[in-house]
This record gives sequence, C-alpha cells and structure tokens, in this order.
Amino acid sequence: MKNWNNREIEVAHSEGGVLAVLNPFDNLISTGIVPWPPAEVLQKLYLSQHVKAFAGADLERATRSLGYYCDLQSIHSEDAITWSVFGTVARSEHAIRNKWVSHFFSAVGLVQRAIKTSDIFLWRRTPHPDTLVPGGPEVDFGILTNDAVVLGEAKWQSAIGTGQGKGKGKDQIELRLEFLHKFGKLVFPTVDHFAVLGVSLSPDMPHAAVSFPDVQVLTATWDCVCSIASHPLVKEAQRYLAWKKANTRMANNALHPALLPLSAK
Repeated sequence: MKNWNNREIEVAHSEGGVLAVLNPFDNLISTGIVPWPPAEVLQKLYLSQHVKAFAGADLERATRSLGYYCDLQSIHSEDAITWSVFGTVARSEHAIRNKWVSHFFSAVGLVQRAIKTSDIFLWRRTPHPDTLVPGGPEVDFGILTNDAVVLGEAKWQSAIGTGQGKGKGKDQIELRLEFLHKFGKLVFPTVDHFAVLGVSLSPDMPHAAVSFPDVQVLTATWDCVCSIASHPLVKEAQRYLAWKKANTRMANNALHPALLPLSAK
C-alpha cells in the first residue's frame, strides 16, 4: 500500500483485520529527525503481546523486519501518532516549539502567561500518587512551560484504563490528576496552571470521576491537534492523520464520523 507521503510500503493483516506495517518506522513521521531513530522511539520497540493476532503468511510478514512484532507496527498504535505529532515538535527549535505550545494551549482552552520556555517529553513515569514508588503511571506526553504543567493521555480507539491505583478503583486520568493536585505546586512552585489532557480520535473522551479545583481536565481530538498551523510538519501531520483514519478498522465495523479524512470534512 501507499503511505501518507505516497510511498509504497509493505503491510500485513491481523486475523481481526487490523492493518500492520512490516517496518515500524513506516508508521512514524521521521522528517528532519536526525539521528534516527531517537531514544523515545527506541524504547517502544519491545515485543508485543498482540503477535498472537497474526497467523500464517501474515505472521511471517509481521515479524520479518525486526524478527518479532512490536505495537508500533499497528495502524491503531497510539504511541505511533503520539510520536508523529508531539515527538516531532518536541525536536524542533526553541522558538518554533514555544509558538506551537502557545497555540496548542489556546486550542485546548488552557490560559497561560506568555511562554518563555517550553519542554515536551514522551513516555515518562511519575512517582505513584498513592505510594510514591518509582515506576508509577506512564505519561504519554507532557508539556512544561514557565507557567504550566500538562500531563497528557493519548488514545486512538481504546478506552481510559480503569482498575488502577493502590485499591484498583481509579482510572488513568484520576491518577494523573491526583499527582498534580498533591505534588504539582511542591515540585513546580512558580507554575500557576496544572492540567491533565486527553487526546483521542473522537470528541467524547470521558472525564475522570473526581475533580480538583487546582487541576484542569481538558480534552482534544487528533483533528484539532493536527490542524494547528504552527506545527513544523503540519501538512505532513494532517496527511498522516488522514491516512491513519482511512485505514483504521472500527471495533464495531461502523463508519464513525471521526474517521472521515480531513479533506472530507
């Protein structure tokens, strides 16, 4: 098949009909990222538990590139789009990154002072808010500025994870809210704005069951994020998103409006 840049790539299909690229790097935007692959991508090249979804010739194809199958190969991969959108802007020049972060915050409804400095990170863990042990919740993406701390949860079709926390009664959003509520101002005393942000395919990503007055809960769609013109690779990001949506198999086999290519909206 052809990718978002009209380049021929090889693919396999799971028994459930989910598309997977043979080479995980064929599922990622890499324009201008040198050296390649970066450390953030390298840590995601682990053996997937979903290899059992492939059989026969498709199993051989899916494991051909690395000798095993990794989740970055799936068209449904949340990590693949997280890198392709947030990871690429994280590697941009300081002024470009600051401008994009300012526009991104405005797009999701986070009001802040002028951004003087910014940092974007992927797949880092915070201390667990219940126990403070290391290896707590993995933050899909985080944005730090002189005035804001945002912890992000990236989704494609999957739901917010539940059954978490010490008592197994919390969800992913709640754990991140609790961490910022308990320790945000202690760790970042000069910051005034704290938020947990969920980004998903559709606009109805659920909110957490709890709320705190000092931490906002925000949501955004991938369409919204990829439409921010100051992204250094905005045109490619839009093509990538349209390609990903056009090749995504909905769980209920129905055509969700969010799956329509950007050009069709």
